[in-house]
Amino acid sequence: MDFTLGGVDIQAGFPLDVTLLSLGLLVGYWGLVRRHGADMAPGRSAVTRRQATMWVAGVAVFWISDGWPVAALSEHLFSFHMFQHLLQALVIPPLLLMGLPEWMGDVLLRNDRFRATVKWLARPLVAGILFNIVFLVTHVPAVVSAQLSNELFHAADHLVLIAAATLMWANVMSPFPTIIRQLNPLPGMVYLFMMTIVPTVPSAFLIFGESALYPVYANASRPWGVTLIDDMRVGGVIMKIVGGFFLWGVIAVKYFRWAAANERAEQAAKRARSTPDVVSL
Repeated sequence: MDFTLGGVDIQAGFPLDVTLLSLGLLVGYWGLVRRHGADMAPGRSAVTRRQATMWVAGVAVFWISDGWPVAALSEHLFSFHMFQHLLQALVIPPLLLMGLPEWMGDVLLRNDRFRATVKWLARPLVAGILFNIVFLVTHVPAVVSAQLSNELFHAADHLVLIAAATLMWANVMSPFPTIIRQLNPLPGMVYLFMMTIVPTVPSAFLIFGESALYPVYANASRPWGVTLIDDMRVGGVIMKIVGGFFLWGVIAVKYFRWAAANERAEQAAKRARSTPDVVSL
């Protein structure tokens, strides 16, 4: 079924594989809670309402990012392709991580070899380098061209990007602190700042370039009469400015929480010093 948008026929509908995977994530999450929740979290709720909401939201964003109309428009406009990757790298992983209760780590990573592999891949240096390499490779012109011509490769590319981003985010919001140690606030803020540096390189070529970095989009029909160069530039802005502001927003939240915690600790210490000692007679 086609739908006319901006003067261009855009294919409507959600891919079956994305829908099935999304349903599988929801059913699998529910199944783990039903099967292991009572034993792993005795005497308390196996999963909080906030965690369940975050997981559902993460799966919903994944479904939307690879469905209508984002995925369809990403085949016509690089800017939507970049928006799609922004969701997959910066939005979906944090939502999914916030949806996982701590006990679920012992279930998902119960295999010793698999647990050791995840722990090694999630080390800050390894995860940071891996994420940036995956991000850069997925935006090499030849790779972008392959994504548009091969649906299986395109789907695999998205899953690899989400997996690498999840490992990166786990260092600042680990749901399993006994397995993947979460960075302290200050190192965590520096870590996230470092993640904003590498995208500067391709985004600079996109924003300031006079020729199309991704010629595969030259033959695509573009809605709303958007020119190829303008589309590239908007994609560069999304990559650097929007993505950068998102990460800076997370850094700001972590900073204010860290500052507030320090302030509360200092106030508690002052009250303790000002309280006279009670001497027993």
